[in-house]
Amino acid sequence: MLSVVVVNWNTRDLLLALLSRLFDAPRLSFEVIVVDNQSADDSVLAARRTYPAARVLPQPINGGFAYGVNRGLRAARGRWVLLLNTDAEANWPALERFVAAAEREPDAAVFGPRIVDEYGHVQRSAWPRHLPWHYLPQALFLGRLGERRHPTAAAEVDVVSGCVFLIRASVLAEIGGFDERFFMYYEEADFCERVRTAGHRLRWLPDATFVHEGGLSAAQAAERTFVAFRESCLLYHAQWHGRFWTEYVRACLVLGHTLRLCAWLVLGLLGKQSRAPLYRAALRRLLRPGYVGELCRRPREVPALPQFAKSR
Repeated sequence: MLSVVVVNWNTRDLLLALLSRLFDAPRLSFEVIVVDNQSADDSVLAARRTYPAARVLPQPINGGFAYGVNRGLRAARGRWVLLLNTDAEANWPALERFVAAAEREPDAAVFGPRIVDEYGHVQRSAWPRHLPWHYLPQALFLGRLGERRHPTAAAEVDVVSGCVFLIRASVLAEIGGFDERFFMYYEEADFCERVRTAGHRLRWLPDATFVHEGGLSAAQAAERTFVAFRESCLLYHAQWHGRFWTEYVRACLVLGHTLRLCAWLVLGLLGKQSRAPLYRAALRRLLRPGYVGELCRRPREVPALPQFAKSR
């Protein structure tokens, strides 16, 4: 069985559209689990009323993406678990091809598909590991130099996109769920790193294509998500590369954000819509005394998921 886990926050119309496609002539045995992170747009009521077969789990707080995913994983019963964003479009022919391709990869535990935007342009959906020395070129607007090309054929990769993220459920009993220290972003990179460290492979599979519009939930709280991305970046490096390299990444982020803030201030003077407030907010957080030390001291928040021990 395929367990589809959808984390929702104030994207009622997108959620209903996604559920409409999922409950339209399914080709696999499946269940849909919707975890609602304290939405204020009647998402819970609308989903329950329109799609009573979906299991809707309202949460008392908005604990972030990893928090929501873990509540869905605890409720899941399938041997495959698919994490699906509300701003992703999924249909059963694509889902069937994706799961079938994963079935042919018995040594792999996590899978990502080909993803395009709403205009059909390919989105990057697989990455190499995030390493500290990547950040200075990015700060200096040179991030594309030496960037590894995106695969076009099935390939082993380090990280796949969390917007359409397929997990062989048996691995969850071994490594647990997502780390809830990550409010948004980098939680899938951390999970992928843990999967790889445990000796499992990750595969990018182009057999199925999904459409992802992207950023629609995050756009509702632009400053919070902008700052959360930077915090999650540092938290990831604090976990995997230690304090010295995390301080280095922080310094690169400060440099890059200062340069971009100056550029946006100039564009604002020329009448362009400016992102300067976002960079100011991020710099205030990045320059906070003791910030990296605080992140390094945060203990992991990864729940055990023993119910998947018998998954095949």
